[in-house]
Order: sequence, then structure tokens, then C-alpha cells
Amino acid sequence: MLRFVKPGDIFCFKLDEDRYCFGRIITLMTVGHLSELFDIIKTPPGITELEISNARRIIEPIIVDTYSLFDKKLENGSDWRIIGHQVNYNP
Repeated sequence: MLRFVKPGDIFCFKLDEDRYCFGRIITLMTVGHLSELFDIIKTPPGITELEISNARRIIEPIIVDTYSLFDKKLENGSDWRIIGHQVNYNP
């Protein structure tokens, strides 16, 4: 799956039992993918283009180990997943 992660991919991860946080892949780096995390927390793991357009970053972009989180799921109990792709995304 790692080879399929690309800039513009929208992802979510489980914050607690019921809530999910959302983010977007910005670009590939040598040690992972540079990503941004949004100020959106929702109960179902879904997000609209309008929500993405209106979202703000909660922190500066970070490098995410996409192999460990999305592909191998090494963190016990974690739930990180790619849920969409923003077409024509240009960082």
C-alpha cells in the first residue's frame, strides 16, 4: 500500500473510541510523507471537500511514517486509513 500513498491523499486516524481526526499528505520525503493535520474532529470517518477547503492546520506540517501507520499498522489499536484523494492538489 505504501507505494500508493501520494500527495493529496486524505487520511483519518482514530482519536478515541468514537472520534476521528483528519489530515492530508503533502509530499513524499525520504523518511515518510510530509503531512498536515486539520482542525476537524468527527464521529464518522468521513470528510467532504468543503470541510477540507475550510479546514485549518492544528500544527505545522509533520513527517508521518506512512509505512508503520498505514501499511503495517504497528501501533497496537491504531486506526489510520486513507479515505480519499483531493484531485488537482498542489502543495
